Amino acid sequence: MGAAKYIFDETHLSHYSPLNTLRADLIDELLSNSTIERFPPGRRLFSESEQDNRSMFLLSGQLALVSDGRPTDTLKAESSDALKPIDDHQPRKVTAIAQTAVTVLSVAAEKLEELLTRNETPQVTGSKPLKHDNERIAKVFEMPLFARLPKPHQQVLKNRMQEVAYKKGEVVIKEGDDSNFYYLILEGRCNVTRQLSRHGHKVHLADLLPGDGFGEGALIANDNYDNTVTMEEDGLLLQLSKGEFLTLLVRPYVKWLPYKNVAAMQGEGATLVDVRSPEVFHRQHLKNSINFPLRILRQTAFLLDKERQYIVCCDSNRRSAAAAFLLAQQGMEVKILSEKLRKALELEAKAKAKTKTKAS
Repeated sequence: MGAAKYIFDETHLSHYSPLNTLRADLIDELLSNSTIERFPPGRRLFSESEQDNRSMFLLSGQLALVSDGRPTDTLKAESSDALKPIDDHQPRKVTAIAQTAVTVLSVAAEKLEELLTRNETPQVTGSKPLKHDNERIAKVFEMPLFARLPKPHQQVLKNRMQEVAYKKGEVVIKEGDDSNFYYLILEGRCNVTRQLSRHGHKVHLADLLPGDGFGEGALIANDNYDNTVTMEEDGLLLQLSKGEFLTLLVRPYVKWLPYKNVAAMQGEGATLVDVRSPEVFHRQHLKNSINFPLRILRQTAFLLDKERQYIVCCDSNRRSAAAAFLLAQQGMEVKILSEKLRKALELEAKAKAKTKTKAS
């Protein structure tokens, strides 16, 4: 995934044209009426001659623009050409294809035009805000995971999260189903189970309480849900779509660290956490690392020292990102080893050999 960058901050958002002309209240309305979508490499965003009536802005990644079957240009996020709508024509003059994983802000062209028109009308002072935060949402944004986000991220999330009521006994997510949403419990309790055999034997994994979230592992790994979560009593959940969860909640906490900087951070007190299984860890691991398998970390992250910095390592970048998110939920400062462990172990072995050669 590479080094993470915030999609929105106070200066970044103001760079996009014509969004940079809108008043703050109209920006909030724009965000509440737009979608943030992630597209994998090779996915087509729109086709030449198509009329989709959308204004799309490239927030991250790189696009190939194709006309008459021939590549005509490459559009890279944060370049000067990417700070305006992608091919702002209807019908489209080009086909846009994701060369890398991309994130796109999409809004109805008619809505954007309406906001630009209203922007020319002076704002009436003393008018009521478009939307009030209720007490429940306000408490959510006091949690470490949300409180540490940039304010524009928080504003988008307040507009994106949906409150959903569930009854006792109702299944929220089912093991094996496609992962589409992240959930946060506002009211009520949930039971987490997993089926161990085809004969239906289930094992109880955890009880979740208000303030607990679930579904993040499957979303980050782009996999199916691996547990079933059932309401133990009537409750209220916050629901966030997969693309917006990954973009607004995960990316700000996925910060990569090259192996060459690990020793320096450890010297400053950082702890290197290996989230592989104990069997794999004991066969080979980095010096001075401790083993917290991801499944154990889910249950015990709250016990770790919140004043300490952590470096997560694993053979899988997705599992590393899931672990980093779990620690970030507890308000901890986390980085992820940018090299996979096989490469990091090779670098460690080379460093040892070089030290021995010098000593001899």
